[in-house]
Amino acid sequence: MRNANKLFAVLNVLLLAALACNLPGTSPASTQPPANEPATTDESVSINLDEALTLAVQTLQAATLTAAVPTQTVTPGPSPAPPSTAPIVSVSSDTNCRTGPNANYPFVILFKVGQTANVVGKYTPNNYWIIEYPGGFGATCWLWGAYATVLGDTNGLPEGIPPPLPPTVTPAPSAPQAPKQLGFSCTSVNKSKKVGQIWMLAWEWTVQFSWSDQSTNEDGFYVYKDGVLLTTVGPNVESYTDVFTHMLVINPVTYTYSVQAYNSDGSSALRDKEISSCQ
Repeated sequence: MRNANKLFAVLNVLLLAALACNLPGTSPASTQPPANEPATTDESVSINLDEALTLAVQTLQAATLTAAVPTQTVTPGPSPAPPSTAPIVSVSSDTNCRTGPNANYPFVILFKVGQTANVVGKYTPNNYWIIEYPGGFGATCWLWGAYATVLGDTNGLPEGIPPPLPPTVTPAPSAPQAPKQLGFSCTSVNKSKKVGQIWMLAWEWTVQFSWSDQSTNEDGFYVYKDGVLLTTVGPNVESYTDVFTHMLVINPVTYTYSVQAYNSDGSSALRDKEISSCQ
């Protein structure tokens, strides 16, 4: 305010000076200059009143105007998205977790009741979840969903692509394993008869010879009686019934039954079972 008062005072002084210079005056009597001095001419200086007023007003406005401070408009950016939470899975029964979505894929871990894991993917066709299994440090496996309970939003989970199945290992050709647990049962029927004046004493024996199949690659079994091939039976067969007539002799008779598995690569060891009586 003090500066403004000073400016107004200056303005007044300028106005008065301008008015004074433009007032009419009486010129003094002119005298003839001496012959030895050059003549001089007095010229009055005039001040333009409009220009003086304009200069004064501009000076006052420059002193009183306040510089405008530009205001910066800040446009708010988008709000940050809240951190996403992966769905959590648990099981109601201990479940195998594998490298792919069926039992043909290798086993990874047994996912137990009470454990939880993050779900990072799904495979809808076979009802499998792809999880980060406990202790795997971020590694994943495929969990069957039959016993699984998933908590959280699963709509955004990606559909997994099953990895290639591992190659099937073909076992090297080999002969079958020998049968075990040989046994028998026997029944007899009296077939004695009189021929002329002589009685022919004989009994018909029915021997059921049995064994336990120990191989999965046999083509069949050879059955022997006293070292002579009696018959051949097919794969997975575990018994043979032998019916024959046993004649009465003074010395006891022993029969030996044997069985042997075979295929195109060879035969197993021979297994024997002896029988000397039949009730």
